[in-house]
Amino acid sequence: MSLLRNISDGLRWLFRKERVTQELDEELNGFLEMAAEEKMKQGMGRKDALRAVRLERGSLEVTKEIVHSASWESFLGTCWRDLRFALRMLRKSPGLMFAVILSLGIGVGANTAIFSLVDAAILKPLPVEDPDSLRVIEWSNPEFPEGVSNINGDFNQISGGGVQASSVGAHLYRKLAHEQTVFAALVGIADSNPVGIAIDALPAEQVSLQYVSDNFFQGLEVLPVIGRPFRAEEDRVGQEPLVVVSHRFWVSRLGGAGDALDRSVRINNVPARIVGVAPPGFFGLRAGQWTDIYAPLAMRVAFQPGQSDGAPRGEDDSDWWVREMGRLKPGVSETAAKTQIAGLFRSLAAEAMNLEPKKIPELITLSGRRGFGALNARDASALWILVLLVGVLLLIVCANVANLLLSRSVVRQRESAVRLALGATRARVFRQHLVESGVLALLGGGAGLAFGSVLARSIHLVIESGRDPSSMFDLHLDLRVLGCTGGLSILTALLFGLAPAVQAARADLNDALKAQVGSVMGGRLRLPKLLVSLQIALCLTALVAAGLLGRSLENLRWVDIGFDREKLAYASVNPGQAGYSTERLGPYVERVRQELARLPGVLRVSPVEVRLLSGNGNLSRVSVPGRPSSIEKGVVAPTEAANVNSVGDGFFETLRIPLIAGRTIERRDIRPNADAVIVDELFTRRFFPNENPLGRRFGFDPKDSNRYEIVGVVRDTLYNSLRREPLPTVYEPYLPDVRDPIHFAIRTTMDSARLAQAVRAVVASVDPAVPLIEFHTQNGLIDRLLRTERLLALMSVAFGLVALILAAIGIAGVLAYAVARRTNEIGVRMALGATASDVIRMVLRDSLWMVGAGILIGFPFAFAIGKLLRAILFRLEPLDPWTATAALFALLVVTLLASWLPARRAVCVDPIVALRYE
Repeated sequence: MSLLRNISDGLRWLFRKERVTQELDEELNGFLEMAAEEKMKQGMGRKDALRAVRLERGSLEVTKEIVHSASWESFLGTCWRDLRFALRMLRKSPGLMFAVILSLGIGVGANTAIFSLVDAAILKPLPVEDPDSLRVIEWSNPEFPEGVSNINGDFNQISGGGVQASSVGAHLYRKLAHEQTVFAALVGIADSNPVGIAIDALPAEQVSLQYVSDNFFQGLEVLPVIGRPFRAEEDRVGQEPLVVVSHRFWVSRLGGAGDALDRSVRINNVPARIVGVAPPGFFGLRAGQWTDIYAPLAMRVAFQPGQSDGAPRGEDDSDWWVREMGRLKPGVSETAAKTQIAGLFRSLAAEAMNLEPKKIPELITLSGRRGFGALNARDASALWILVLLVGVLLLIVCANVANLLLSRSVVRQRESAVRLALGATRARVFRQHLVESGVLALLGGGAGLAFGSVLARSIHLVIESGRDPSSMFDLHLDLRVLGCTGGLSILTALLFGLAPAVQAARADLNDALKAQVGSVMGGRLRLPKLLVSLQIALCLTALVAAGLLGRSLENLRWVDIGFDREKLAYASVNPGQAGYSTERLGPYVERVRQELARLPGVLRVSPVEVRLLSGNGNLSRVSVPGRPSSIEKGVVAPTEAANVNSVGDGFFETLRIPLIAGRTIERRDIRPNADAVIVDELFTRRFFPNENPLGRRFGFDPKDSNRYEIVGVVRDTLYNSLRREPLPTVYEPYLPDVRDPIHFAIRTTMDSARLAQAVRAVVASVDPAVPLIEFHTQNGLIDRLLRTERLLALMSVAFGLVALILAAIGIAGVLAYAVARRTNEIGVRMALGATASDVIRMVLRDSLWMVGAGILIGFPFAFAIGKLLRAILFRLEPLDPWTATAALFALLVVTLLASWLPARRAVCVDPIVALRYE
């Protein structure tokens, strides 16, 4: 409190100086009156008493100065004067101020943008009350659990061949939630599902729906802002379908209408009533994945077609699809919670699944502060690589700004010496220069905050390109982002402002006050030249990173994929979301295909289960008669695995995949239990080497190894990845399933925008209840696969160019200042017979020395960053010779260009004028 009072008094003196001075005068006069009264008691007159007191106490003005100098008033007053002086000095150098603020805005803005993304995706806690008390419950097992038919949610292979996942059966979850006593609430959540929703008479569109337990909103303490949460009795199979919509959905799709409650919508063609609106800013439990609609767990049976026939799937203990998150009770330790929940899980799972206790998975608890994982390992590593790149850029910016201010501080050496000679302390001179750096950092931080906000949203668009509309991180300015920008501004002020402030404070009075200033190419420019060399080293590092990432992206973009990617598109629908049965599905697919084929410019249309290079796929073990096979812990051996895709007739002609032998899929093959399949060349080389594969048989089950007959062989294509080594591929006849989306491959001569509009109209005309869930060109799917690589390449190239420009500015600035300070010396040289080429060589020699030193310093850093990038490079070594050569060439070209103007200035020096220069 004393510190706050002192600061408050200092601010009062700063902004209400007259009032504070008046109060101090009154206080001192009162003290004098009291002392005079004491004198008057000894017999002195009033006048003599006052005179005597003033003689004893000294001047009132001196006393006031002493009082001010010993308080916060003096400190804040001098700081205020330093600030005003700094602003005046900066106004005198607008060019310097603009260059520094622009450089800092770029450096701080880039770091702010990347921090915003890292914070939103990795660091920021969930938007709920007390997120630190949340725990995610997962389990691990040496192998795929016995008695479990399906596992949704995160599923990872762990060391030793075991598995780790987070889902359990719905019945098992409900028993755990009911019997546990260590969590204030144990909520159940399923991964988001795409569903079709129809509002009023409008055509259906796809949104994101998440099944949650009845205590979801109460347990997370995020109660709806309108309406109510679910009730326990509503999470039962057979109850009326109810939903809670997100605030974003309420505003964008329902117009923020106050009568949204009890309004009915159709989800997958099933009527559902809205009972609540979630609070704004609540996106769910996975950052970057916004949930539009929440429904009770039991509604999965009603909303998902094909799952209500017979025993209700989803309520079966063998189907593990419900994830669990608990909020610890106050005073309960994590160890006690884990012990109880693990024992309870073991007993309940053994009872429900009739298993021995030793075969039950082992439960583990993890922090749920940030919810479920937002990014895969590759995207997360890409963000951390961007953090490294913008850190390098910030160091380059600081070195460049420090150089500008160092050159300016040399010019102001005489000013600093005069101030020291007149009685200023070195600490005061140091503080004055540091305040100027702080002002620049503050202005640069403000510019960086604005630039960073725009840059973060631009990068976010690249990250989310090609993904569904529900994928979006919560990016907005908050105290965390402001704190990051403020911290970076303070750090940069210290980094670039310390050296100029120290140099100014250490000014030598005797040398600085001399009229003739000697050459400064020696001692006074050692630090600027060293900083330029450091800039070159960091610039080389940034250029090598940009070159490696850019070349890796190009290698990926132009890899041979085995078919014609141009003028190829995919339209995706899901009739199952509109309640189609298996019997109605075939005619619907054929009608959509015919209508699409009638569109002008469409050459061919064919349905397909898995779009090539979409990132999805099916993998199966191949079993050949007479060939032994092996499988360990549920993992297929790579030498026995094959990709499996279901395709319609005309698929190979649509994609223009060349036929090598035999025939392709025909209409007569598209029937249940068909045995005709097409394989690629890699399949024949691996499973039927040195023999004719046509007519040979194989299967995907060792018990039925004669299931399929090879009727054709096509060229190898990439299936679902551009990076991984290709696996053999099997194409079987396509029979649509109501539970899966249907993709139509379209070969066209139309541009993608017109085709998308036409396809949307066709789908709506066939059945408005069926939404067009996706439309992508083949190049768009490939770009979506490469969004991480494209982001890294784009940002690294941009940062590399900025680093190159800053390095050029640093070289040109130091050389220009050196030429200006050596005008006298250059005049003497030219008067003694030096030619223009001699002067140019002298300037270039200085620049090449700086560049050479920077390259020697930078090579180890460039090699180190290449090592860090090894995991994401494609067909490149960490220090690729072509990339390193290109980076060196760029540095040398920029050095020559940056040196040209100072060299020209040096050549133009008039010897007569130079010899009179002081």
